[in-house]
Amino acid sequence: MGGKNKQRTKGNVRPSSSGRAAEVLTREGGVIPGFVGFDTTVTSELSYVPAVHGAEEIDNLVDADFRLVLRKLSKRDVVTRLKAVQDFGSMCQERDAEEVKGVLPYWPRIYCKISVDHDRRIREATQQAFEQLVLKVRRSLAPFLKSLMGHWILSQCDTYTPAASAACQAFQAAFSPTKQPEALSFCKDEILNVLQDILLKETADTLSDPQSVTEEEREAKYVRMLTSSLLGVKRLLSLLLQDDRTALEKRLAHLVNSAKFWKYSKHKTPQVRGAFFEMVCALCEFTPGLVQAEAARICPAVLLSIDDTDPVVLPPVWEAVLRVVSTIPDCWTHVNAKKGFLPKLWALLKEGGKGMAKALHPNLMPLLSKLPQEVTDPTVDFYTTFFTSFIQGLSSERAVTSFSESAVIVTAVIECLRYCILHNTEKEGDQKKIRTMLISQQLLPLLEKALGSPSLQNGPLFLLVTEMLVSWEKRAGLHGEGEAIDSKDVFQGLLADFWEGLGLLFVRYADNEEADPQALEGIATLLQVSLKKSVKICFSKQEDNEKTGVEGDDVEKPVQTVTELVKEKAFGSPQTQHFEDVVCQLAQLCLVHVNERNSKRHHVFLSLLLRSFHTPRVFRVIELDDKIKDGEQRDDIDTKNPAMQFLLEQVVVWLAEKDRSDTEHLVEMVFSSLYCCSWQETTRILNHITTMDLQWGIILQIIQRACADPETLKSCRDWLKGSVLGEQLLGLTEELCKVGRSSPNSASSTSNHSWTLISLVLSQHHNNEPVIGEVYMEKILEKLHATLSETKSLSDAGNMEPLISFICDVTSTFFSSVEDCLLLLSAEELLLTVFQLTAQDQTHTHLSDSLLDKLKKVCVAGVQSLVQHSEYEVKEGGFLHSAALWVTNQLLTVSMDIKSLQVLGMAVQSLVETIISGCDQDSVLLVQFFIQLMPSQTEWTRIRQALPPQVIQPIHHPYSKKITNSCTTIIKIWKRIKNILSCYMTSLTNVLYIENCLCLVSLFPVSQSKLSTLQVLCPTMNKEDRDTLVALATAKQNFGLCVTDVYGCLAVLLCCLKANTQVEDEVVQAVLATVMEWRNSKEDWFLFGSDLSKASAEQLNLAMELMRFLSWLVTNSPTVLAGSQWDFLLCSMLAWLETACENVSSLWNLWVQLFVCENAALIVELNQFFTSSSPDVLEELPSELTAEWTDFFVEGIYNLLLPLPIKITDAFTEPDDPVFPLAVLQSVGLALTYVPVQQLKQNSLPPRFIVDQNTNLPEPLQTFLNTFCPLLLFKARPLQITVYHLLEKVMPQLPECDGEGDNNKSDDDRDEPSLSPPASLMTILSTCEELCDSILAGVQVGEFAVVQPLSVEYSCILGYLLAWKLLLTFFKSSPSCNGSIMEGLALWKNNVDKRFEGIEDCMICFSVIHGSNYSLPKKGCRTCKKKFHSACLYKWFTSSNKSTCPLCRETFF
Repeated sequence: MGGKNKQRTKGNVRPSSSGRAAEVLTREGGVIPGFVGFDTTVTSELSYVPAVHGAEEIDNLVDADFRLVLRKLSKRDVVTRLKAVQDFGSMCQERDAEEVKGVLPYWPRIYCKISVDHDRRIREATQQAFEQLVLKVRRSLAPFLKSLMGHWILSQCDTYTPAASAACQAFQAAFSPTKQPEALSFCKDEILNVLQDILLKETADTLSDPQSVTEEEREAKYVRMLTSSLLGVKRLLSLLLQDDRTALEKRLAHLVNSAKFWKYSKHKTPQVRGAFFEMVCALCEFTPGLVQAEAARICPAVLLSIDDTDPVVLPPVWEAVLRVVSTIPDCWTHVNAKKGFLPKLWALLKEGGKGMAKALHPNLMPLLSKLPQEVTDPTVDFYTTFFTSFIQGLSSERAVTSFSESAVIVTAVIECLRYCILHNTEKEGDQKKIRTMLISQQLLPLLEKALGSPSLQNGPLFLLVTEMLVSWEKRAGLHGEGEAIDSKDVFQGLLADFWEGLGLLFVRYADNEEADPQALEGIATLLQVSLKKSVKICFSKQEDNEKTGVEGDDVEKPVQTVTELVKEKAFGSPQTQHFEDVVCQLAQLCLVHVNERNSKRHHVFLSLLLRSFHTPRVFRVIELDDKIKDGEQRDDIDTKNPAMQFLLEQVVVWLAEKDRSDTEHLVEMVFSSLYCCSWQETTRILNHITTMDLQWGIILQIIQRACADPETLKSCRDWLKGSVLGEQLLGLTEELCKVGRSSPNSASSTSNHSWTLISLVLSQHHNNEPVIGEVYMEKILEKLHATLSETKSLSDAGNMEPLISFICDVTSTFFSSVEDCLLLLSAEELLLTVFQLTAQDQTHTHLSDSLLDKLKKVCVAGVQSLVQHSEYEVKEGGFLHSAALWVTNQLLTVSMDIKSLQVLGMAVQSLVETIISGCDQDSVLLVQFFIQLMPSQTEWTRIRQALPPQVIQPIHHPYSKKITNSCTTIIKIWKRIKNILSCYMTSLTNVLYIENCLCLVSLFPVSQSKLSTLQVLCPTMNKEDRDTLVALATAKQNFGLCVTDVYGCLAVLLCCLKANTQVEDEVVQAVLATVMEWRNSKEDWFLFGSDLSKASAEQLNLAMELMRFLSWLVTNSPTVLAGSQWDFLLCSMLAWLETACENVSSLWNLWVQLFVCENAALIVELNQFFTSSSPDVLEELPSELTAEWTDFFVEGIYNLLLPLPIKITDAFTEPDDPVFPLAVLQSVGLALTYVPVQQLKQNSLPPRFIVDQNTNLPEPLQTFLNTFCPLLLFKARPLQITVYHLLEKVMPQLPECDGEGDNNKSDDDRDEPSLSPPASLMTILSTCEELCDSILAGVQVGEFAVVQPLSVEYSCILGYLLAWKLLLTFFKSSPSCNGSIMEGLALWKNNVDKRFEGIEDCMICFSVIHGSNYSLPKKGCRTCKKKFHSACLYKWFTSSNKSTCPLCRETFF
């Protein structure tokens, strides 16, 4: 028993001494334990706590289920512990409060252990379970708070965010916001004990057992606990009241005095360093006295760590810097700013914050405001170095590639510059030097740098500079809000220096023949931003003695300009004088370069300037400059509008130049000039430009610009609606149509702008009013209509296709974009012509398919626009009225072939569908349209009189009764619209072309053509007509003795029965009795045992109609049949099946294929009836019928049906053969899905075995597998699916049958099945695997590949997937001595998950393991720390043409 040599049990780590036991309890419990057997909580109640792992001998008072779960919480297996925690939470939620309260004495020790578990999922689940416990026990938790709260605060600062969030949620569930400080105050000493012990006493080896935890896991847990503890101190201080914080200062002083604590500022792990500085921030905020006492340590630790640019550390470091310089007044006495702090700051600024500008640079201005003079002396040198380093950071690699980083740096630069100027406003001395340096050496070079940098131009720089200028103007008194006189002078001088320097800078760039277009655009952008933000520009009234008008015209009275609606401050006022001078100077320079050197880039620059600065003085300056060069005097110029002068003498001349392609900026110049012109001048100038014979593309641009905004549109209204533009557009339309008819090629190659212009003026509307005059819109539409109408009379419309295509585009845009456009008569006529073209056969219109599709889309767009108008009605002369009359006229008077009739019918159907989809439910448009579409009573009478004399019954008008205008009627009409149209067309076809009477009596004997007509008409006939048809079909004189007559009568009868015609049971019985009589007298009609290849189509049709009739009986009248009739039905079905099996070689015949398909359909109906009928129905059947079906007929059916797919594939080996019986395989497959499993296990298939195939299955079952498994790869999808369903039925049976076929096994061996997967199925998998690998080799995980249907690859992949699905079904059904195979697979998956636990997914493919090379994510981003697969990164970089991180979008190093 005893013995030192006794072998230790594996896994026995129970301590061998009391000292070691105490050590283990300390390590695993997370708190210093009391005596073994008692809780460490300071309460008056003593409770038993198990000595080992906290849950091995739990008191019997605890519920048994809770005891089991708590014991599992101490297990080593991660999955077991996770499941136990989840179960614990569920039990706390579901059980009674008293049961849960029994767990409370043991929960603190368990919680303190599992809340810091290595597995983050367990930590999260622990907090979620704790929340459920809190919600259940409520105040009963109070006695245990002190032993819980330390680790609870620790968990709220967990580095795994979901776990921390769950802990906070549990804390909020336990305490309201007002109660939280009280709870923490009650436990503050215990909380600080836990946090202080971790920070000062614990190590990686004391927090985890070195014998059972790897070094990597121990270190990770230690780092996590340090981080959480530092953050826990911060959280504790933030939640406590001030009195409690003061009470804790002594305890905190002990922590801060420790040398180990200060080492955390240089810890190798960024998370620890970041948490340290966050705690320092909290100390500065909540315990300033403690911080000031420890200034000698805190100041160097914080101020000399500013070069720590780790993304986790930098934000708290800089927060701590600002806290320290604000809290400790003498902080700079503890560090050498010149040697320690500032060099690090300069280096950091020069590198643009090393990619952390967003976190760093917003702190610089607050820091600047706290720097004392001893740090900044000498001040000029300090600010020079500061801003030089600052701006140099814009050239860093990170700032150049990241727009957001650059924007943050720019914002910080301007903020600091504004601050420095505002705090250095003395007139003389160093402060003046500082201001001069900041403007000349910093701000202006920065703006010059921006002129060549699109990123800086598009950033916030110009806007920030403008805001700064506005601030200076206010301080200079230019906005009426001045400060002291001295301050005004300073800022006025600043503004003068700035604009002077900026003007010289701009002139240097602009006065250059090879000026950089990017720089010129930057200048214009800066001026535009400054204009919008700082300068309140309006347009002044012209002087009283000025006259407006075009040279040579009569003098008019002065008229108010368009832009005089906004009152202007004088542009020459001091606040805008410098700004205005710069603009005028640049405009003069541009004009010189344009006139003397024809510089296109200066053309564009001048347009950009005038777009924002279209003021009288600017135009006066550039016009004066031009006139003075020509020798004219200023007095002659002042009498005219300078903007109008510039427009007529400069811009119009430039527009008229030939071969000028870049006209957009010239058009913009036109409208910039028009801003300073009156409405009359605007109209006169635009009319003049319209008649200048310019390119139509320029007119298009002018109209587009005029419609760009409401104000411009208002000023140009007279021109747009005037006769000059209208006549020009009408002439253009006529020219386009004329050229399109005569020169179709030129219409498609040179007229794009012209057609776009016509489309624009037709479709552009403002406030439901056309842009051009309505009379000209009507005339343009009439011209388009006339041109389109000519297409119907031309014999070769193909030459006009480009022209018609253009007209279609214009018309479609017009219909789609203009509301109520169809209220114009010309528009309705145009739509009617389009509809007529779509409703005629292409052999008559000579239109191509693409053009016809275009016309159809135009027609749909027009009809939709029409029916959406609520007031529209079908009235005479309107589109719907005219279209209905035209369709009726086509049908009644025009000789049409079948193709033309079909085209017409489809056009009408499309029209009706569009009406229904677009109109409201209460609309009566459809009813009104059908009333107009149908012939009148007079026309029906004339049609009837034109029929042959043997007609004895009149034609019934389908809509002779009054049609109500209700919504219900419309819905009913729509549900039958296709049948109605088909009936309508077919009846008229018979009337007009076949000369066949529609008299029901004359339909018998039934021919094939008459039968087709009846099958169309029957669903729409009234009850009386269908009853008549049934009577005629079952009459003895029509139920003749020839095959054709019998087939026709049966077909008509079935047509009526399927149309839900009520037939008395006696009639059905009589028909069936007649059929049974034929069984004896006309047995050859049934084709039992016949050679179907020699049977005629009429014989096969009769047999199929008999099958359809019997199927209808089974479905609709099973209880009518007597026992003998059921015997006849079932025996006939079986005899037909035998005939089908004997005629497999004849399946090339489509009639034979239909014969087999109908027989299979009858079998399906019988199976469904006997398996799904209600007990009430089955009780009414003959007593022995169900047993006979089950015992005899089912076996007979499937003994014949099961080998049938094998016979078909043997006879027809090529699935691509046109005569391959694919439909038969589909029908037979559907019937085979009802085969009983027992029938498959005991089948009568011919034996089929494979050499060397090891099998323990019974012979019939093995034969079945060997026969059908290869068919999984047959290139016929219906057969593959059928085989899958058959094999799926037997897969669950294989484990039960495994071993029954092996007689050599002993009795002991028989108890343990071998459970080997079916060999024939494994052969399929191995055969397809290589092919599937080659097909899908290039497909990555998460992607998909499209496989061409009906291809060999498709069949192979489908068979492969079906085989795998069958194999998994087999696994799921296979038992063992050690769990099912599926359970084994699940266990394997859990082991794999455990192996890769803690490894995050690659954020590109969202998988841990790469799909092709099976690698793990290893390449990490320095910014967001996420890791990616190398192959995924390579694909990301090559496909996106970027080198940024896929997650944070920062540059990937």
